[in-house]
Amino acid sequence: MTGCSKDDGTAEDARTRRTIMVYFNAENNLYEAASEDLNEIVTGSRNLPSDCNLLVFYDVLTKPVIYSVKNGEKVAVKTYETDIDASDADNMLSVFQTMIALSPSDEYATVFWGHGDGPIIENGTSSANSLDVEFTESSSNEPNSYGADYNSNSASRSTGVTWIDLPVLANVMKQLPKQEFIFFDACCMQSIEVAYELRNFTKYFIAAPCETPSFGAPYASTVSRMCLSNPEEAAKAIAADYTSDNNKWEAVVGSTGYKVSDIFGRGGMTVVKTENIAALLQATNKALKTISASSLPLELTFSFPADSHDATSCIYYYKTYGVRQGYPELYDMNDVMLHNLSSEAYSEWKAAFDNVVIYNPAPKDIRDTDVCSWFGGDSYSIFGTTLPMMSKKNFSSFYISSDTYGGVSMYVPNNLFNYYTTPNMNTRMYDYEWCREVGWKDLGW
Repeated sequence: MTGCSKDDGTAEDARTRRTIMVYFNAENNLYEAASEDLNEIVTGSRNLPSDCNLLVFYDVLTKPVIYSVKNGEKVAVKTYETDIDASDADNMLSVFQTMIALSPSDEYATVFWGHGDGPIIENGTSSANSLDVEFTESSSNEPNSYGADYNSNSASRSTGVTWIDLPVLANVMKQLPKQEFIFFDACCMQSIEVAYELRNFTKYFIAAPCETPSFGAPYASTVSRMCLSNPEEAAKAIAADYTSDNNKWEAVVGSTGYKVSDIFGRGGMTVVKTENIAALLQATNKALKTISASSLPLELTFSFPADSHDATSCIYYYKTYGVRQGYPELYDMNDVMLHNLSSEAYSEWKAAFDNVVIYNPAPKDIRDTDVCSWFGGDSYSIFGTTLPMMSKKNFSSFYISSDTYGGVSMYVPNNLFNYYTTPNMNTRMYDYEWCREVGWKDLGW
């Protein structure tokens, strides 16, 4: 239900305990899923506590709107006169500042909804803005982490597709009150590089290391969990709800015959506690230095596992496409260390990891053989898009268990990437604070 619009930008009547700010970057091929999730948020607002507010920035194929959502209704409190680029940092900051002015609160928490690439660096475009940073290569190769705004009020890609780069996103969050939690309802955002970049701006970081289905979180039940007074309990409850039976995992996708769980396997949501992440950086730096190498740069074992279905393969979440088709880029951080460290060094490192990664249940679709089939089935079309990167052929090459699975990805440099200059991943990783500080340069990278 939609209520009458205030549309005057005036603040709520009283200061609240917490305001949840949801940012829909959905002027793209996800617009229909965004509409469904907005309806779920409205339904979930019936269980919104009286001391919490819920504001939604909603950009689809029409002019953007900020809604105040409560009691099963959404009320437009600001309608933009013209379309804006939701991936532009200045626009994003202005939206958040508007929502904060609308709802003075003791606490804030943010949900980012849309497309995500995590730390992956592909050719792309971002808008010039006052919060931009200088990258190691030209702007056409900036690390495009979150988006994407098609800037055409159309679900079809154009040449003007824009993303916001991770370091620039961090600059946006730096201007805002520290968040109780940041939840990315987007693909591949739970990487150690992303979490470290945002560590100073949120207490808890919730995201998936793998690709996720477009239907997102089950907001009809998740909304109330976002308002739990203890932010750690809230973060864990959001993550648990995502993979629970409240979500649409058993729905059949179109005429494919596949259930969503056959494709995505209830890929796990992970919670990171950011206050301990500096100690994990130090532990990782120390651990990497214990790995013996005959020469530099150090290349980690199994950094390019064969599709062999054996216990030597390392868990990974994302493979390249285009000119670098088929090479894993994002590996499970825990499994990388398990494969490469001595038992003693791994135990010391794992203690630091467990103080940071506080909720990471292994995906629920582990088969009797323990061979992972998160992205099961052959390549096929879903939601109008062919997704070969999500096929069983590409993602069933490793074993998974609660011992190997960490639920946080990490970029692992490899000499093969030095042959590609558009961009060179081994160079571009230094745009991220984690990669600059963890010691890759000391290991020859």
